[in-house]
Amino acid sequence: MFDQIETMAKTLIYGVIAACAGVVAFLFAVIAAFLWAQQRYDTIVAAGVAAGIFLLVAVIALISLAVAKNRAAKRKAREEAKAAAAAPSWLSDPAMLLAAFQVARTIGFGKVIPLVVAGAAAFGLMSGKKRDSKSRHSSAEDKQRAA
Repeated sequence: MFDQIETMAKTLIYGVIAACAGVVAFLFAVIAAFLWAQQRYDTIVAAGVAAGIFLLVAVIALISLAVAKNRAAKRKAREEAKAAAAAPSWLSDPAMLLAAFQVARTIGFGKVIPLVVAGAAAFGLMSGKKRDSKSRHSSAEDKQRAA
């Protein structure tokens, strides 16, 4: 356990050192490019080019952020749709199923079976309406495509 914590701490420290060194190297590269552009052209032109480059980097980062947020929202909506379409959690809970079995045994299976059949029929009718409307819609689209 202690070895894992020590390894994680060393990784964190070395990562921070590498990140700081990278930032400093980037800053020196920007300063060198600015000084070269200043000698070659003019100070105002060099400053404008540097500002333009940083503005371009900022715009690209904002566009990437917007795309990432859009993808995350679509992924979340897809996962919520999957969760809504999945079977209710109480159906997969063994304690709930055992309790239902106990109630059915107490009342008597002869009286519970018609209730279960009626519930299944109601569920089938309710879920069948959604499928029928989709199948009607898709068949109308298929006819339009075929024509």
